Amino acid sequence: MRKKIGWLVLLLLLIIGIILSLIVGTIPLSLNDLLRVFQKTATSSQQLIVFDFRFPRLLVSIMAGMGLAVSGYLFQTITHNDLADPGILGINAGAGLTVLVYLGFFASGESSWYLPLIACAGSFIATGLVYYFGRQSERLTPNRLLLAGIAVNAGISALTLMGTIRVSKDNYQFVTAWLAGTIWGTTQQHVLLLLPWMICLLPLILLRGRSLEVLELGDEVAVGLGIKLKQTQLFFLVCAVCLAAVSVSIAGSISFIGLIAPHIARQITGRKNNQTLVMTAIIGGILLLFSDILARVILPNGEMAAGIIVSLIGAPYFVLLLLKKNN
Repeated sequence: MRKKIGWLVLLLLLIIGIILSLIVGTIPLSLNDLLRVFQKTATSSQQLIVFDFRFPRLLVSIMAGMGLAVSGYLFQTITHNDLADPGILGINAGAGLTVLVYLGFFASGESSWYLPLIACAGSFIATGLVYYFGRQSERLTPNRLLLAGIAVNAGISALTLMGTIRVSKDNYQFVTAWLAGTIWGTTQQHVLLLLPWMICLLPLILLRGRSLEVLELGDEVAVGLGIKLKQTQLFFLVCAVCLAAVSVSIAGSISFIGLIAPHIARQITGRKNNQTLVMTAIIGGILLLFSDILARVILPNGEMAAGIIVSLIGAPYFVLLLLKKNN
């Protein structure tokens, strides 16, 4: 019963979020205006606002939120650490640094098809650093991995802030907005940059969902049940890093979604399985979508970065989980 109510609530929130995302903004639209847009009877400016600006931003928010949420789910399962998150572990920071260097010094603020690959390269570098500093007697422990991730995240973030000083004045405002978590990818091109990764990676993860359930039981149990531990962990690790990297490359530097969404989904379903994985993805999309909506209306003039809204929710949630884990 709890699962059915949970799915209904999430579906309702998703529908409400989609509608609000299309009508809320600098130029507000009414529900009647939105209906006329889809009936092709609205003005050309209203159709431009909905189809060319808000609809791509809506899709980017949902897909990036889903990518970050699933990435956090995978990291928590692989490391057996409920506090694992691509933002906390430095994965987002690695992607952010390489994206900053590319956009700030080479691309003049314009996106390209290379952007997700550049972000992935930075994330894999960060992952390698976390693994190197986190290993202990050739075995990773959850607490040591978390501490290594926080240290790597702090170091890369410092380099990123130093990099903002070196960018040109024309790109400085764009880079600082991106670092704050502003969803800057608001065109159809950005949607097409994200879409192939989501279409390819999410079904692959679901197809191997049974292996993910076995990993949750522990490494020794997984080996005993015939799972090729290192190959399976490597597969899910690569998927997690890629999902986080491409999401950050388009949506900006956003943390904590990968921490919050899996916990909420697990509280509803009661265990980790494919249903929990799908729910995690939907919750992540909803979190980023509503954060983006709030970011548009919370200030009287202009808009706040969606990443700030997520952090305002995620930081206290992280502290509560940390305190609960230590008790």
